[in-house]
Amino acid sequence: MSGAVAQAGQHVRRWGATVLDLVFPSVCSGCQAAPAEADGLCDACRVKLLSLVALPYCLRCGQTRGPNVPVYGDGCYACSTPLPRFAHLIRLAPYAPPLRGAIQQFKYHQATAAAVLLVDLLAARISETYEAEFDIVIPVPMFWSRRLRRRFDHSRWLAERLGKQLQLPVAMELKRTRNTPPQVGRNRTKRMKNVRDAFSCSSAVTGGRVLLVDDVTTTGATANEC
Repeated sequence: MSGAVAQAGQHVRRWGATVLDLVFPSVCSGCQAAPAEADGLCDACRVKLLSLVALPYCLRCGQTRGPNVPVYGDGCYACSTPLPRFAHLIRLAPYAPPLRGAIQQFKYHQATAAAVLLVDLLAARISETYEAEFDIVIPVPMFWSRRLRRRFDHSRWLAERLGKQLQLPVAMELKRTRNTPPQVGRNRTKRMKNVRDAFSCSSAVTGGRVLLVDDVTTTGATANEC
């Protein structure tokens, strides 16, 4: 009897979601204005996103390069001095519309439809550029109280889907040991100070090639500290 009740409840919820979609159609995560397709974006935002993905960037700091700026493996004119501890920075696109809107909707409202597309695009880039270079995927961790408050760990969600796409194990060996304030609005020096000694990691990953996953990088301070 309980199985029949559960099945009936699923039908009701599915019917209710269909009615809501008809009355309040899903809105594009990129612009929050136009109706969204199955991937969470409208046609215009999808085209703009792909144009952002195609932009060249520095493999050390992630800054977009101009058309005549040469590519160097050890950084560019915009890189910080000294260079960060991580070997490469693999980005999907600059943090600009419609990517900015899609990430914010995913991060704060759990809008995962567009995030699925973003991870698929990022996995394809990693496979093309750094095939078989990684041993493990690790997300940048949230502090436990923030995770409880949001009830959603966006970096872990991204890491788990990316690990599945790349067929790599995902580990939670990295821990945030103190609740650091948000990095938004801070310059690079203050960002580095804000996250200094804010993480710890198990020795289980010593010597491994780690693919560290986060939603946004600005100065690279958090990734560098991780």
